[in-house]
Amino acid sequence: MYERTQATLLAVACVALAGCGDSESRSDWTTLQDTLPSGTIRVTNIPPPNASPTWLLVEELRVGSLEGTGPDAFAYLKGLVALDGGGFAVLDSQVQELRVFGPDGAHVATYGGKGQGPGEFVDANGLMLGPGGRLWVPDARNGRMSVFDPEDGFIESFPFADANFGWVWNGAMVDGRRIHRPWSDGTREQIRVYDLTMTLVDSLPLPSDQPEDEEYDPRSQPGMFYLERDGGYRLYGIPFFAGEVRYNDSRGRVWSTRDGHPEYRLARWEPGGDTALFVETRRPAVPVPEVERDSVIDEMRQRLSNIGVDRQFDWSRIPSVKPAVEAVFESVEGNLWVQTPAADGGVLFDVYSGEGGYLGTASLGPGLTLSDQIDPVVRGDLAWLIVTDEFDVQYVVRARIAPAARSPA
Repeated sequence: MYERTQATLLAVACVALAGCGDSESRSDWTTLQDTLPSGTIRVTNIPPPNASPTWLLVEELRVGSLEGTGPDAFAYLKGLVALDGGGFAVLDSQVQELRVFGPDGAHVATYGGKGQGPGEFVDANGLMLGPGGRLWVPDARNGRMSVFDPEDGFIESFPFADANFGWVWNGAMVDGRRIHRPWSDGTREQIRVYDLTMTLVDSLPLPSDQPEDEEYDPRSQPGMFYLERDGGYRLYGIPFFAGEVRYNDSRGRVWSTRDGHPEYRLARWEPGGDTALFVETRRPAVPVPEVERDSVIDEMRQRLSNIGVDRQFDWSRIPSVKPAVEAVFESVEGNLWVQTPAADGGVLFDVYSGEGGYLGTASLGPGLTLSDQIDPVVRGDLAWLIVTDEFDVQYVVRARIAPAARSPA
């Protein structure tokens, strides 16, 4: 079926990992590499029984406030970037402000605010780090992309028309020269490619398993419960359904899972080309605990009751295992971080090279509950995270990536 061109058995005690700052991390995983007849490379990572994390994200700085109205009181963050020296910048979408903080967590500056004047925002929904350390803020409802210097404030803006507003910006700065923005017109998906004046220079079709001539039928969506209501219909997401996870990296490549497939498997697609790499990791599936399943069913029953509906959905459609891939992002150094559920209900990050080889696993330190809106930012041996407390208040945490304690043999 395929030709095995390389089979690498990794059993090493030291892995030099750029992007984690850990030069004494260990790996007793096995990595196999095969080449399929199509030329696509398949990398299979196999953990040992009872695999344990190699790194721990240890909190060293927390910025945020439960009460008050100062710049460290965050309402709804939709953007996070790490700055040289250990500082960071965030976009608070509720007040439409770009805020910059120093390496000690002290507030440095606030830019923007609601309005249509230069450097102001209407509905800014993201943040990117661009060439020269400048901050790029998309504001499609205001029809522009605004650029700021962390110290000097507003620099310039470029006209930018984008009908796909979305909740959080999912575009990417590519090689410091292009901006790739996933886009859909309802029938086909593509990547719109802009130069740094926000001039559209190309459109690249995204791969899809759906036939182009297939009509959308809301009643047969695999990840949705369908409900006819008031002459129309409503769709409710099925809890624990493995929706597609997609990520655009800094080199313009697209990493994605398959919609409806909970397996730990990623494909890397080269813009304008074919799928060049499959990465599979054979972690055991994490079951959905009965208490979690009952909780989400009770919640959905209550939502139906609140609108006067006494019917029930087919609860057997709720998966018995959690999606293996919850999120994907890239470190500044180019390593791939994959968020995956832990058996104890927590979060793990498996770390891979850009070619899919396993490098290590990071776990969150105690007291850290990750927000699911914004990906962490990893640079060297530091990680910046948006976390929440029991009141759903948001904080920015800078964590050091430290070696995890070895489990007794």
